Amino acid sequence: MHEWMQAMTDLQLIRRIECHAAASRIAYVELKSSRWISYADLLGQVRGRFVELCTSVGATDVVMLRCDDRVDFASWFLAILACGARVLPVAPALTMTELRNMATRAGATAIVADVSTRIAMEECLPLSWDVHRWNGSPEVFDEEMNGPIAGDWGDLLLSSSGTTGEPKIVHRTAASLDAVARNMVEAIGFGRRDHVLSCVPLSHSYGLEHGLLAPLWAGSTVHLCDGLDLPQVTRALAGPITVWPAVPSMIEMLAAVGDESLTMPSLRVVYSAGGPLPRAVYDRFQSRFGVRVGQLYGMTEIGSVTFGSPSSETFEPASVGRPMRGVSVRVLNVDDAGQSVAPGEEGEIAVRAPSMFRGYVGAGAALVDGHFRTGDLGHLTAAGNVVITGRVRLLIDTGGLKVNPLEVEAVLGQHPQVADCVVVPVRQSETVQRLKAIIVPRDVATPPDVIELRRFTKERLASYKVPRLFEFARSLPRNDAGKIKRQLLEAP
Repeated sequence: MHEWMQAMTDLQLIRRIECHAAASRIAYVELKSSRWISYADLLGQVRGRFVELCTSVGATDVVMLRCDDRVDFASWFLAILACGARVLPVAPALTMTELRNMATRAGATAIVADVSTRIAMEECLPLSWDVHRWNGSPEVFDEEMNGPIAGDWGDLLLSSSGTTGEPKIVHRTAASLDAVARNMVEAIGFGRRDHVLSCVPLSHSYGLEHGLLAPLWAGSTVHLCDGLDLPQVTRALAGPITVWPAVPSMIEMLAAVGDESLTMPSLRVVYSAGGPLPRAVYDRFQSRFGVRVGQLYGMTEIGSVTFGSPSSETFEPASVGRPMRGVSVRVLNVDDAGQSVAPGEEGEIAVRAPSMFRGYVGAGAALVDGHFRTGDLGHLTAAGNVVITGRVRLLIDTGGLKVNPLEVEAVLGQHPQVADCVVVPVRQSETVQRLKAIIVPRDVATPPDVIELRRFTKERLASYKVPRLFEFARSLPRNDAGKIKRQLLEAP
């Protein structure tokens, strides 16, 4: 076997693809064009694109991948890893200014993208490949070819969401990708008979892991769609879809679909991640479709680490489930860097996992006894489930009293006239902040009465947690993963 082909089998994910390729499994179905490829086709594409890349990039290179074709994304992603380089997937929606800034921060040396992007980026990234150039036909390999691989696979770089601050670029290894894929297959039960609906962008950790890594590991068929295209999603769910990784906004939209004939006959598990799933949305979805929504918890730095399966005896809708195999979760005192809180008490969630990241580009990772401080607030239940209650940095100080805006948002979200909401701080003086709630009404023409909203909140929360100001909006700014961009709503 050629040296480069031997190196390509060093990542366990490739071994899994080769296994499924022998059985001629379908790999991906692109809903919009009804296009599909088998695992054998996918493996051929990876090898062909590896041939294009391997003589030019290696362990010291960072290759940006901007691919709006979700079928091609997989082969480019794996081929870049096979070359030993670091692959940095980026969202197709990013502007050229954002791409240049990210290239600088990541130390990028090359890019795989469409022609217009390559031309726009050639000043800072002269080494590039056309994402559409190769059509997937198997290449004829040179018998004497030896690739520049030293036995090590490349790494993954991902930009954090930046919803609560400046985005960082996370550095994860190929071993991390294997570990998280293996854990998710075990915890969620991906299998060869499953049809997975992939709506979350592949440039995000959640979308990458659940729309690529876990399905490839298990030999599942993935149905790809561009974000939440409601007609595509409803058609797919009415067909063979058995597993649906979603975000809260997707669950809410499906629960509100007026077509009573819509059913999900094959769906065996649906779960939400990327943000808290309000209990009211959970209840509406279950009432509408008779399906309970599981919750998954993870972060860009480590990947998916807990899962709450509706079929589990310990399932609690308010929690994100129990840690996966090999994952350790501690709850730390917010004001003490290494002190754990008493069982059941709230603190900062810290995680250690086999999929632990190597650090941030340009900076290391500060760990506490090998655990990464996530910045999330939460507690452990008696059953061992993790409950996320907020963000440490989101806590709003109102005259010495700390308010968790997610708690206030959860209460406001129960009001029948509120479709969406966010709570942000408003500075009243140099030392005093007050709360402002931005409300998206269910009916924009008849927004809820402010006095009624204040009364509703005061009945359920301490008075210092009740927003002083209420504002109405048609929508809230969100990123591709459905998270609210709070920094755009906070006054400087």
